[in-house]
Amino acid sequence: MFSLFGKNKKQSIAAIVPGEMGIAIATLNPGKEKPCLKICDFSLWDEGRDHGKQLLQKAKEFSLTKHACTTVMGLGEYSVLSVDAPDVPPNELRAAVRWQVKDLIDFHIDDAVIDVFDAPGNSAHSQQNKLYVVASRTSTVRTHVDQLQDADVNLTTIDIPELVLRNIISSLPENEAGVAMIYLTRERGLIVVARQSTLYFARTLDLGYEYLTQNINDGDSLNTEGNVVNNAEFDRLVLEIQRSLDYYDRYFSQPPVAGLVLAPTEVPISGLSEYLNDALGLSVRHLDINEIVDCDTPLSESQQAHCLSAIGAVLRQEPIAL
Repeated sequence: MFSLFGKNKKQSIAAIVPGEMGIAIATLNPGKEKPCLKICDFSLWDEGRDHGKQLLQKAKEFSLTKHACTTVMGLGEYSVLSVDAPDVPPNELRAAVRWQVKDLIDFHIDDAVIDVFDAPGNSAHSQQNKLYVVASRTSTVRTHVDQLQDADVNLTTIDIPELVLRNIISSLPENEAGVAMIYLTRERGLIVVARQSTLYFARTLDLGYEYLTQNINDGDSLNTEGNVVNNAEFDRLVLEIQRSLDYYDRYFSQPPVAGLVLAPTEVPISGLSEYLNDALGLSVRHLDINEIVDCDTPLSESQQAHCLSAIGAVLRQEPIAL
């Protein structure tokens, strides 16, 4: 996504993602038939300690000045917009797109950093080529850059969760037929639909695992077997998923997705997969990253939840072209 001018001293790629709870780091060994994680590390923020100093320590520990490093923006720090691809030479594309989106964002275009990636067209109506445009405030991007460069990280790319999840989906068996994935942070969520390694659709949700678990132990929400029933919070997520899948089927004229995959969450959500399966009539399963990457020690569910963005970021296949 947003590309910088760090020095690619090695062909391996690393990701460092400072988050609300701590720092996730992943590095990938290149040249393997199956991606091989060399490092997958998560460290909680030390209470009372300066975050910058802890980042600097981690960067030194894992030699992040020697790798091409990427990081991932948080949900809510950017917008993804769909626009008609302008009929201009490639070197004029971003300038043309800036004027297309200036009235679609809630801040001045001069304060925006933008990037683009291809969007699949609507085959049913033969619309002209589309682009997805990612727009963020310059100050937001600068905060990420300064934070990591001050820690001596060789930052070359800033990615977004939509493409991070697409990278993971590309390695799943459902990728060929199409799959929807649900990713939940504490306060927000994201549903993406991808097929054959192409991101078709993404929707940000104003709900996260904190919202979904608030009444999970309410006796009125459980049946005699302990399964979750009649849960208003779960029903809200069901509605968002159904709307998203209906839009995908109708707008892109694609066959139904092969299933729904739930990304691991920092706080487990008991009974969610079974609830979604019953409500949607769709195959629902939990993501296990051990299926798609090799590592010396299998990753625990907690480790996967905390490092998901970092792992997805190092699985990117696009060359840095900006």
